[in-house]
Amino acid sequence: MSRSIAFDKSILPKVALFNEYFGGSMSSIVFQELRESRALAYAVKSRYENAWRKDDPNYISSYIGTQADKIKEAIDGMLELYEDMPQSEGLYKNALSSIIENVNTQRITKFSVISEYERLKKLGINYDIRKEVYEKIKTLSLTDLKDFHDKYYRNQKKAYVIIGSKERIDFDTLSKYGKVRELKLEELFGY
Repeated sequence: MSRSIAFDKSILPKVALFNEYFGGSMSSIVFQELRESRALAYAVKSRYENAWRKDDPNYISSYIGTQADKIKEAIDGMLELYEDMPQSEGLYKNALSSIIENVNTQRITKFSVISEYERLKKLGINYDIRKEVYEKIKTLSLTDLKDFHDKYYRNQKKAYVIIGSKERIDFDTLSKYGKVRELKLEELFGY
């Protein structure tokens, strides 16, 4: 997990397309690279998460479910993608098509109208921003996604959370990524 900039509505189109391309689906870079090519994960994702309130920060959150004996390779693989995003014109076109299709078929109805209005209001937006996002997404290139990645993913400080059996985790290896702090169940769950 990494803390990013404060909410900025101007990057919403890039965020939507980047998430689909980089870490949002089975055809994303992180899924294809870490799960399919390297067989390091049961499940994997990486998303640039927009804040829920106007003055709050955005976050990068990534997840990789792997075996305890593959933790080092899994972390290293994710870090490689954080530092150097592979560029694939085919995956870019698939991501663009998927986002456009999703927006074309998405409907906000019933109680969702109020929920969406309240969500946007907390972000300081008083109109349906989807039209702007939709129009801008169609103008974005693979180079725009690379620029987004370089600005918001590359060289960012990260906090790691490892959950697993204490007996199976190599704490010496984890210490190579930074300070390791083991939490007790009481700290996590309060009992």
